[in-house]
Amino acid sequence: MTDLSRRRVLAGTAATITTAVAGCSSLPGADDTTEALTFDELHQTPTYVADGVDLSLPDEVPTVSEPADADLLLLPGDTDVDAQQAADWLAGDREIGLLGDEAEPTWLDWEASDAFEDAFENEGAADSDPDPDLLVGVTFDQRTSTYRRTWADGPRERDLQRALDEIMVDIAERTPT
Repeated sequence: MTDLSRRRVLAGTAATITTAVAGCSSLPGADDTTEALTFDELHQTPTYVADGVDLSLPDEVPTVSEPADADLLLLPGDTDVDAQQAADWLAGDREIGLLGDEAEPTWLDWEASDAFEDAFENEGAADSDPDPDLLVGVTFDQRTSTYRRTWADGPRERDLQRALDEIMVDIAERTPT
C-alpha cells in the first residue's frame, strides 16, 4: 500500500508542476512576440531612425532616410543634435523621440538653451525619477511637452513600438486638424 500512495503523491506532484510551468506562459509580462502588433497612428507616421538607435520598426511603419522627410525623429539619448536643430524640428510640427539613459538629460539641456527660450513659451521643465527609457518631445500652442515611458527591466522592442503608437495617438487627439 505504501507503493500505491507514493505513486499517487508523485503523480499528483508531477501534474501540479506541469500545470504551474504551463501556466507561466500566460502570466502578464511573458514574451508575447507571437501577437500581431496593430498601430493606430504609427503606421501613418513617416519616421526617421538615427544611427545609434537600437530599434527596428515593422514594415507597415513608413521609415525615411532623411530627417527632413520625417514627422517623428527617433534619436539616441546621447545624440549630437544641438538644441537649435531640435527647436527647428519641433517648431516645424515634428516630434522627437529620445531613447536610452541620456534621453532626459539631453532634453533638459535643450530646454535650458537659448534656442528653446527663443522658440517656445515654456514655463520650466520637469526632471523625472527614474529617468525615462523613452522621451518624446512635441509642441502644443508654442510650448513644449513631453511623454515619458520607463520600464523596470528596460523596454523590449515591442514595448517601444506600442509606446510610440500610444503617444502618437495622444498627440493626434490633442492636435487640431
